Amino acid sequence: MIQIENLTKSFGERTIFSNVNFKIADGEKIGIVGKNGAGKSTLIKIMIGLEEFDSGNIFGLRKEDIGYAEQLPNFKSETLISEVLTGEIQDFQAKKILFGLGFNDNDLNKNPNHFSGGEKAKISLAKSMLDEPRILILDEPTNHLDIYAIDFLEEFVKNYRGTVIAVTHDRHFLQNCVDKILDIENGNATLYPGNYEKYFKLKTEKFEFELKAYEKQQEEIAKLEDFVSRNKVRASTAKRARSRQNILDKMEKLKKPTISEKIKIKLDDAAESADKVLILENINFKNVIKNFNLEIKKGEKIGLIGKNGVGKSTLLKIIVGEIKADSGEIKIGNRVQIGYLSQGHEDLNNNFTAIEELVEEFKIPTEKARSELAKLNLGAEIVEKKFSGMSGGEKTRVALAKLILRGANFLILDEPTNHLDLPARESIETALKNFTGTLLIVTHDRYLLDEVTSRVIEFVREEILQNKPEKKSEPVKNFSTPKFPQKKSAIQIEKLEAQIKMAEMELKMLEHEINSTSDAEKLSELAKAHEDKLQEIDNFYKIFLES
Repeated sequence: MIQIENLTKSFGERTIFSNVNFKIADGEKIGIVGKNGAGKSTLIKIMIGLEEFDSGNIFGLRKEDIGYAEQLPNFKSETLISEVLTGEIQDFQAKKILFGLGFNDNDLNKNPNHFSGGEKAKISLAKSMLDEPRILILDEPTNHLDIYAIDFLEEFVKNYRGTVIAVTHDRHFLQNCVDKILDIENGNATLYPGNYEKYFKLKTEKFEFELKAYEKQQEEIAKLEDFVSRNKVRASTAKRARSRQNILDKMEKLKKPTISEKIKIKLDDAAESADKVLILENINFKNVIKNFNLEIKKGEKIGLIGKNGVGKSTLLKIIVGEIKADSGEIKIGNRVQIGYLSQGHEDLNNNFTAIEELVEEFKIPTEKARSELAKLNLGAEIVEKKFSGMSGGEKTRVALAKLILRGANFLILDEPTNHLDLPARESIETALKNFTGTLLIVTHDRYLLDEVTSRVIEFVREEILQNKPEKKSEPVKNFSTPKFPQKKSAIQIEKLEAQIKMAEMELKMLEHEINSTSDAEKLSELAKAHEDKLQEIDNFYKIFLES
């Protein structure tokens, strides 16, 4: 049992949170949410002993019981595999976790300090998962993971026997992996039972109840004050006036409840365009993209998924002209105007402020620029700061402001919800659902994919599979039925489709068994069966590709 009592923390004159109280039972899975800057990471650092607190008590947190995935780790070993092989961890256990998070055989003997920042964070996550501590604390664990690695992490957390505490903005993770959600807002912390949907419902109901109670008390206070002011000078009613004043003086005044204000994203109605918005024919780029064909029609909302490094962002850059394909043809429909949001925000001038960027590009008055940025909750302290000093989330919101002003009818978005908190993600989702134009979006945000897209394209090795999901609730990684060449008969196609679907169902069952067993001999057998099943699926696809 973890118990937090009256925890208070300030930085200078700014109070981060005060009198925070909650309990976490052994084995519970807890998600921590809140706006950027609300104090989530500060609370985590206090819990693991990296940050002092002003007052309060913490019980049930011993340093030796805690496993923590650092975001900026330093490694001591010469190779990745030796870095994670500590204590009694066996080779097959280490590989299971590393491969599940997206590493491969070629990575095992690389120096862990030579990986990118995101990959280092994944190594830290792998180490914390392998240690199997009584209390596993994760800070934004799905950052830097592709959609497959996130699936793997979810299965691990759901089957984990210890306590898991995760700071995350990933709504799919919150929906599927947690028992309770701790919401940090306005210096307070509230623990809600249930997953994301239940948390959202209960938080809304709590706000409405508290608002009604506050308004009712305000009415009562107004009546009492009115009676006192009218009767305190009259001899006949002065005694009753003093009695009412005593009630007012002793009354515990309720604070007016507040709820996080969502950023106001509204995309204009899209202008008319040709029915065929984009046609890609036999696009090739180095060894990343091979003979890629795609047709997008007006009004389609398409998600693009795949493992990290397979070429999703590269494809977007080719479409918008930032990279030239080695061969192939790109056809943009008549009256199609593209609005592009890049993952790295390369179009933002690091020497500009947000206001200067909008004024320079759109030739609008300073006050108009300030007003547009304010709609995305970008205040004066942010919009007058140069981009070189902004956080990733702040840059994303400025890029969204530019996208809105551009008024495009075909939006191409690369990880638009990266670095954003829950209110901002929900606002983007709503705006994209209501957008009347065409959308092509690269994202690992599975909640966004489920709610917004009508078709998903999946990059798999050098092949690309396309289909439209039958059910929104199905995992995105299972969108796997390809478009088959027309040379085969309908009966042959139907038979091969059935074989692929059955093989993929069997693969998913094997993955579930692998994630839920700890027996070394059984794991070895399952790993071999998993490898054989992958080969079987690959062979099915080769039959189509060679026909």
